[in-house]
Amino acid sequence: MTERRITRTGILKLAAIIGLLIAALVLLNIKMASSDISSLAVAVGAVIFWCLPAVIWSQRERLLAVRDSIARVANAEPWTPSAHRLLSLFLISFVVLFVETMLIRYIGSQTRIFAFYKNIPLIGAFLGLGIGCFAGAGGRREALMFLAGITVVALFFAVAAQGLGAFLGLSASLASSERVFGYGITPEGHSIALELLSHIHMGLFCSAVFLGLAALFGPLGRILGASFEELGRIQAYSVNILGSLAGLIAFVGLSALQTSPWVWFLVGLLPMLWWLGKGRARKLGIACIALATLFVAPTFHHTVWSAYQKLVGQEIPHGYTIDISDTFYQAAFDLRPETIAQLGFNPLPHYSFEFAGRPNLDNVLVVGAGSGNDVATALRAGAKHVDAVDIDRAIVQMGRDHHPERPYDNPRVRVIIDDARHAFKTLPPNSYDEVLFGQLDSHTALGASSVRLDNYVFTQESFSDAARLVRPGGVIVLSIVTGVDWMRTRYARMLEHACGAPVEHIEFETSSMYICHPTTPDPDPTASGIAVGGPVDDWPFPYLPDRSIPLSYLIVIAMLVGTSLLWLRRNGIGTVDATPAHAHMFFLGAAFLLMEVYAINRLALLFGTTWLVSAVSIAVMLVEIVLANLVVGLVKRDLRPYAYVALFALLLGGWAVGPDIVLGKSIAAAFGYALFLLSPVFCAGIVFANSFNRSPNAGTALGANILGAVLGAWSEYLTMATGIRFMALLALALYAASLVSLIVAQRKAGRDTAVRSAP
Repeated sequence: MTERRITRTGILKLAAIIGLLIAALVLLNIKMASSDISSLAVAVGAVIFWCLPAVIWSQRERLLAVRDSIARVANAEPWTPSAHRLLSLFLISFVVLFVETMLIRYIGSQTRIFAFYKNIPLIGAFLGLGIGCFAGAGGRREALMFLAGITVVALFFAVAAQGLGAFLGLSASLASSERVFGYGITPEGHSIALELLSHIHMGLFCSAVFLGLAALFGPLGRILGASFEELGRIQAYSVNILGSLAGLIAFVGLSALQTSPWVWFLVGLLPMLWWLGKGRARKLGIACIALATLFVAPTFHHTVWSAYQKLVGQEIPHGYTIDISDTFYQAAFDLRPETIAQLGFNPLPHYSFEFAGRPNLDNVLVVGAGSGNDVATALRAGAKHVDAVDIDRAIVQMGRDHHPERPYDNPRVRVIIDDARHAFKTLPPNSYDEVLFGQLDSHTALGASSVRLDNYVFTQESFSDAARLVRPGGVIVLSIVTGVDWMRTRYARMLEHACGAPVEHIEFETSSMYICHPTTPDPDPTASGIAVGGPVDDWPFPYLPDRSIPLSYLIVIAMLVGTSLLWLRRNGIGTVDATPAHAHMFFLGAAFLLMEVYAINRLALLFGTTWLVSAVSIAVMLVEIVLANLVVGLVKRDLRPYAYVALFALLLGGWAVGPDIVLGKSIAAAFGYALFLLSPVFCAGIVFANSFNRSPNAGTALGANILGAVLGAWSEYLTMATGIRFMALLALALYAASLVSLIVAQRKAGRDTAVRSAP
């Protein structure tokens, strides 16, 4: 008998077969309530999920050989650091922030699970950058390794995304207590084993992507860390911030122009040629950039990359469908009586109830107008004027071009491109016969936190703002996809509280409709106990049943934290390496990221939950950091004691004074509050600049700071349980930890100096 050896490859193949059998059993046992998701797509995703790791492992020797070949190409020519050190630092800073933002958006659009776990690509990038900065000494080899790595990332998410997205989206809907739209199932009623398996699916995939991105950004971190050496600390940090600001402005500008990902990849990767010289390394780098750009270029049907999301439109009989992240979102359908009569049934019956029984419709407001179904229904109901509000200009344009009834071409319609909450503050009160919320859940969105595009629309304050727009005798209609009992009950209670009147509830197959006639405006939308447990501006999570972090998030985050620690140790960074000075920079990074996200979430209430608000907020912060650097460069004394006092006072002030103090007031008051809320950044910048200027090693100091941002990003998920305001107090606690670490570091340095000077 021939002896057979059990190898790792054999074990992995066996695991893949077992995984496929498990995935097949999952598919067979799921009772689909609708056809929103393709069973074939899920099956393809299961095959990719379980087989791809085994294939990669079986080919690991060849992959390592490719890596070594790339290294030989890079090392074939002598590497001489560029004489233009400031320009090199500016370029790498530009690439880091541009590519980081680009991948967060692209990955979230291609694989929908990252619309919910949107911090994971960000944290993976931070982890890689931090480790790379600790290592330092990066040049041509690291630039070439990064370009080769991002080519693989582009290929993976361009080719495998749709199948994996369906499979993992299904896992999310099974495992999470958060309501996940786009799938015809809910987590209620499924076995614990099935939910646990879904948790494992999500955790394994997120961990793999997390490690992949950490490995991808490691070479960039090494180049960034090396670029700081032999330069003045304050000067170098200012150039770093300006390069980051340029990268942010470039990506936001390309997003506003609705450019496609191949443009992003081209703009973000071309600067890397600066490190590749003129020989074979440059040719290989150009080939990698060309391949990555080519991989992300193909599109299907009518694809538009709006400022917020990936939209895919397709003509259908009597209408036009729009998908977001390859999941059905909405259909622009011909609902005129003659078309319904021809079909013999109404495919979207809820539209018939939106304006039924209301003959006097002089002025109508449609919030979430989308591709135009609600607007067309209002016009057919006899509305004399319709204000159609939607945040995404691209969706409105799709409706303008493809809706069979052409509602946006009607002169009675005024299109307002704006965030719903911002529109509520600027539109005239007591002016509408009907305010209609038209199923405006976003599914996915570009953002800087766990608060998604539509979250602030479905809060108690939002409904109360809408009620104030309704004239006496008018009505609010909320049309929304629910699917679970707790959501149906929640919206009925919230709307009843906002209107001060009973609510009529109509249930359809896939959605709910709530109708109420506001009586008196609610002076304090959060005072009554009737809406206890519902979303408010401080806890804007309409898809969570209560104030808690869903188990799916906790399991995935626990797996990722463990993965982070293992990756740190693999790269030679452990707790034994930490000094009090490192801890000081670490806590500064964690606190700053929390403070940034807190400010963006607060300002969204004043100016709208848009990419522009996030971009302008981050840009103002970067400018404040540059100003802080200038102050530290001019004042030749340690300003940290004064900066800490001002920082603590301003953070407490931001926690105590909410944006409601200026809501509905002048634009000058709103901008004044914005400057007040962002002012702690200047103080934090002074602390960081002083500490960074005194660091013996710029790379390790910057690495510790970036790794601290990883902690801050994980901590941001606490808002699901604590609310938004808590982030200000948590940021304050982290800054206090940085102060304690600084004091310990200074005392240790004093003792070391005394020992060295002793005879």
